Amino acid sequence: MTARLLVLLSIALLTTFGCSRTTPGMEVVAHMTEAHGGLDKWRSAPSVSFEAALLPPGASSPLIHRVTVEQGPRRAYLDFPEMEARISWDGEKAWSENWEGPFPPRFFALLSYYFMNLPWLAADPGVNLSDPGTGRLWDDPTEYITVKMTFEPCVGDTPDDYYILYIDPTSYRLRAAEFTVTYADALPPDVDVITEIIVYEEFAKVDGLTVPTKCSVYAKDRSPLASFPEVRDWSFSRSFDESRMVVSPNAVLDTSSPNRTAKTPQ
Repeated sequence: MTARLLVLLSIALLTTFGCSRTTPGMEVVAHMTEAHGGLDKWRSAPSVSFEAALLPPGASSPLIHRVTVEQGPRRAYLDFPEMEARISWDGEKAWSENWEGPFPPRFFALLSYYFMNLPWLAADPGVNLSDPGTGRLWDDPTEYITVKMTFEPCVGDTPDDYYILYIDPTSYRLRAAEFTVTYADALPPDVDVITEIIVYEEFAKVDGLTVPTKCSVYAKDRSPLASFPEVRDWSFSRSFDESRMVVSPNAVLDTSSPNRTAKTPQ
């Protein structure tokens, strides 16, 4: 590695993780965020906005939704033009209008955002990163670099979730992520956790950031579960509409819970 590359990597590590002691997992994630355009550019955006088509299991047509998230506080609102539905999340509570989707609004509010911005969210405060390992995706011969993400207690609604990042060893782009879902009211009543894998299939560069534009979700045995056949109209500069943080008279507050009072063995 040349002296120039060492300097650039050192700057990336300081930018990503501050002055705390860096670990091999942090070094890999710093490489990944740089491969996707850098952390500073992403964090300095006032908002992240995109339109996604989500094809849930068994659905005949995709669920089109426009996602707008305020960086920093991670407040969010979503629009579903075909359903004429809306979801809002102010960081403490979620509410919806005309929502008849398959997931609780609180669970869904940041779901697509997290999937599509995982290359940068891996560097979030409260994220713990394992030492790097290697892993393969089914019959793909590539030996990917793997880093497991876990969360500090009280980070998000479900801090017991984890992600295992599969990072391309040549480009350092994120290729896939194994993840768990433990949000109780998004699961069947007799299931406590499910494990799935999202595979990123296509990317595009928007404002210098490399973002996913197509991805699919599988069970661990490679059974197809859902897909995002198109993620489009990315923006990192749209203003955040503060009026969407006011609960409208027609809104329904989401009372779903991420936790169960009694756990049921799977």
